[in-house]
Amino acid sequence: MNILQIIEAKKRGETLADEQIAFAVDGFTAGEIPEYQMAALLMAVWFNGMDPRETASLAGVMLASGAELDTASLPAPTADKHSTGGVGDKVSLLLAPLAAACGLCVPMLSGRGLGHTGGTLDKLQAIPGYRIHMENEEFLDIVGRAGCAIVGQSADIAPADGRIYSLRDVTGTVDCVPLITASIMSKKLAAGPRTIVIDLKTGSGAFMQDLNQARELARALVAVGESHGRHMAVLFSDMGQPLGRAIGHANETIEAFAALRPGGREQAPPDLVELTAELTAAMVLGAGLAPEQQAARAQVDEAWDGGGAWTALQRWVAAQDGRLDLDRDDFGLATAPLAAEVTAPADGWLAGMDCRQLGYALADMGGGRKQVEDPLDLACGMEFLPAVGDKLAKGDVVARVHCDRSDEAEAAARRVADTLVWSGQEVSARPLILERF
Repeated sequence: MNILQIIEAKKRGETLADEQIAFAVDGFTAGEIPEYQMAALLMAVWFNGMDPRETASLAGVMLASGAELDTASLPAPTADKHSTGGVGDKVSLLLAPLAAACGLCVPMLSGRGLGHTGGTLDKLQAIPGYRIHMENEEFLDIVGRAGCAIVGQSADIAPADGRIYSLRDVTGTVDCVPLITASIMSKKLAAGPRTIVIDLKTGSGAFMQDLNQARELARALVAVGESHGRHMAVLFSDMGQPLGRAIGHANETIEAFAALRPGGREQAPPDLVELTAELTAAMVLGAGLAPEQQAARAQVDEAWDGGGAWTALQRWVAAQDGRLDLDRDDFGLATAPLAAEVTAPADGWLAGMDCRQLGYALADMGGGRKQVEDPLDLACGMEFLPAVGDKLAKGDVVARVHCDRSDEAEAAARRVADTLVWSGQEVSARPLILERF
């Protein structure tokens, strides 16, 4: 088989055979096919796409390039959630123990943030002592004992995806539905969950800003998952504004954990509560632990309000050596002091924003990466108080910026202020859950 012929075939819009896809991926992963030829193939895929069979084949080859975790011995049905990323998205930190309290085992492989989005692993590293890397056997042991665990992807999980993604990142081929699908699903399938729920975000703070493109990605993700025997569900959620109030790694972790304290659901941001509960209910339903959506949601609410999720949270974090001070509001996590505020310039309604700019404002303070290897300031962050559709009076606080460096805090505050859109007329609230698939 010849890689040049495979490139030529896809360049002409032909469909590739399973053997051709495997030859290209395996050869590149082994270092036998150079980057410039793989880059050419990726660009050909970007222009001409892949049909569902090709996409499933690509995901399967990436999956087979490394280890696949055996979850058969776990004591409960397995389920996981994947989010396509956004600003203030700390759902995984609530969802994993909440799902565990509902009777699921949640083996979750998570990643770091890049650009304007925050990564779950970065949030967890704000917890003193928390281990994000371990051998697969220990990871599964913790899932079995605690009901959930969240770790970083090890080198032996879908290594082909790691190499190909790095190349996509520098060749302008990240925004390609078949390549996104294969990347997401190869990692999720490798972790072994039988039910996979996707939180597919759209809006100015999401990678998929167009709902039609998001639907295309959802169809591809579901097709690949079902071809590998998984139960799939997709919720489309709004990312035209931050999720919850906290932005920043330690801040978001504190907000998430506080929501699971006894009585915490009533004080938590309503959008964070609603999305977390709905995604967890979809996991419960997909795993067969409830007969229909309403019963699944009731089960989630009981696990939340009855304290089961709070207990599961403590069990999980302790199992990964994290240290939480449960007597403190901040759980013992380090946070930066208040350094600047953004206030409403006049009486009126908050009409919108470029949500992505709020993520960049965090990066201005060192809380986001421009390159994968960049160090992070886990203590800086923001509280964004209103939601689109809220009426504010002149001088009301819109956002509080926390940072050890006043100049960077002021720059972040200016970026936030500049992106806000105000109206003198009443503005409707944005819907949170847009569609289900």
